[in-house]
Amino acid sequence: MTKQTGSNMETVRKSNRFAILKYLNDNGPTSRKDLAAAIGLTPAAVTMICNNLLEEGVVTETGVSESQGKAGRRQIYLDLVRDAAYIISVNIETEDTTVAMCDIQGDVVCNQVLSTDIHIGPTEFLGQIADVVDNILKEAGRKAKKVVAISVGVPGIVDEKAGIARSAYGVWEEEVDVKSFLETRFDYEICVTNNVSAFAMAEQLYGMGRGHENLMIIKWGPGVGCAMIIDQHIYEGRHGKAAELGHFIVDKDGAKCNCGRRGCLETKISYQALQKVAKFEMEDFGKCYSNSKAATRDKFDEAIDLFARTIVNSATIMAPNRIVLAGMMFEDESVRQKMIECCAGYDSHFTDNRIVYSQLASKEKYIGPVAAYVLRFYFT
Repeated sequence: MTKQTGSNMETVRKSNRFAILKYLNDNGPTSRKDLAAAIGLTPAAVTMICNNLLEEGVVTETGVSESQGKAGRRQIYLDLVRDAAYIISVNIETEDTTVAMCDIQGDVVCNQVLSTDIHIGPTEFLGQIADVVDNILKEAGRKAKKVVAISVGVPGIVDEKAGIARSAYGVWEEEVDVKSFLETRFDYEICVTNNVSAFAMAEQLYGMGRGHENLMIIKWGPGVGCAMIIDQHIYEGRHGKAAELGHFIVDKDGAKCNCGRRGCLETKISYQALQKVAKFEMEDFGKCYSNSKAATRDKFDEAIDLFARTIVNSATIMAPNRIVLAGMMFEDESVRQKMIECCAGYDSHFTDNRIVYSQLASKEKYIGPVAAYVLRFYFT
């Protein structure tokens, strides 16, 4: 028998801890016995891990079951301590930046939105964000004492270990050391993640990931974001670049994309690209689509069909259980139905059972960075 190394045993320990916390997150109060049966661990292993979690204040005993006959033992239920810690979520998008204080379930205590000013230097803008964080902490009162981290979501390529935004498409042209700057202002753990990957983590933790192990998340905003969850893990790929649906080349002679290549999907379906069809505010795409004249609607439909074709081609390779739509384009049901109709036109398996609207739409502005911290630092 091969003897396990210390690093292997630590990996197993983290995996088992994650399995217990994820099960409690997904299913609520559960006895140790039922936890052991559900995740395939011995009762002794579950008891040991849960005792550690109780000591940390991460889980709590919530009640006792009724005994089942004279021989039955009453079961003590365990559940997550939802307010054990709070996270400051900073979600930077090209138009707006949302700062929110949330518990580990992603429920917001207080929040503030500021315009993302791309015309000032990154240090000055991060300073504005830090000032808003200070305001949030003051507003939160006593709960601010339980803040453990500031978790930041940014567009583009992110070096998560270093906390550096390598290429924040549409926000900063140069590399920005987000982590180092915030560490000069705050004595918290600082987490920096690509915002689409962060939203995928939220789907994994709070959304469709509670029922499915393989998901494709597609988010439309200023551009097109995509992330994959495979066997309950975010697929990141080389240099953190993976599932970049918006940068699939769909027209070899197309316009130059902000990524440097030509003919990417984003040059056809991004907010800026659709502005050439008709003028509308980003959050009003559905209204514009529904009220547009026939010629304009045809051009929108052509763009949506190209979007759908790219989704179907990608999903044919990646084979997700569900495709989750998020972002302002898909807030309107008629747009979602048009997307599903176009996808089904290429493959009849792409129905409204397989293509779904995110359950987290109302929390989309801040939930991603919360999940990124909870999964990577709290659940391990």
